[in-house]
Amino acid sequence: MSTIVYFSHQGETLLEGRYQQVSFGNTEVVAKTIAKKLNYDLIKLIPEEPYAIDYQTTLARAKLELQDDSLPEISPGKHNFQADDEIFLGYPIWWGTLPMVIKTFLKQVDLSGKKLYPFCTHEGSGFGRSLQDLSKLLPETEIQKGLAIRGSRVTCAQCAVDNWLCQKIQTNKLGGHENGNKR
Repeated sequence: MSTIVYFSHQGETLLEGRYQQVSFGNTEVVAKTIAKKLNYDLIKLIPEEPYAIDYQTTLARAKLELQDDSLPEISPGKHNFQADDEIFLGYPIWWGTLPMVIKTFLKQVDLSGKKLYPFCTHEGSGFGRSLQDLSKLLPETEIQKGLAIRGSRVTCAQCAVDNWLCQKIQTNKLGGHENGNKR
């Protein structure tokens, strides 16, 4: 079994250098695209204390959480991750890495021995240092090749998602790992 887990911020966001209101966060758009393509379960991580709609306020909170290494509480999910072989993990890049909401999730769930397919949205930083941070947090998880999509391009990212998923399918058919080993 496989599951898509993601955190996404909705409200005001930065797209191509301008603040804009969005009904769905950029990462949510990508997560739903993947879920539709693969027909996998979709789990949205929801912080118990919601982030502000205002982008600058959200970034200020995210910076403090990162500096203090504080883990925001998230609403408990009812999914049994023990049954999953693969997890797709989606998040926006905040301050050059994954949001602390993702770290909270990773501290609560044992992903040892599973394949993790990271995907992120950003406005120019790609994965930042999030892949290195994931490797430190998940030493017993096989972190596979990820997908980074510029937030301002999520609505036209179907081709990038399709190509990424084709690479995953080809790698699995060959019985190898895209990266050749654990990261």
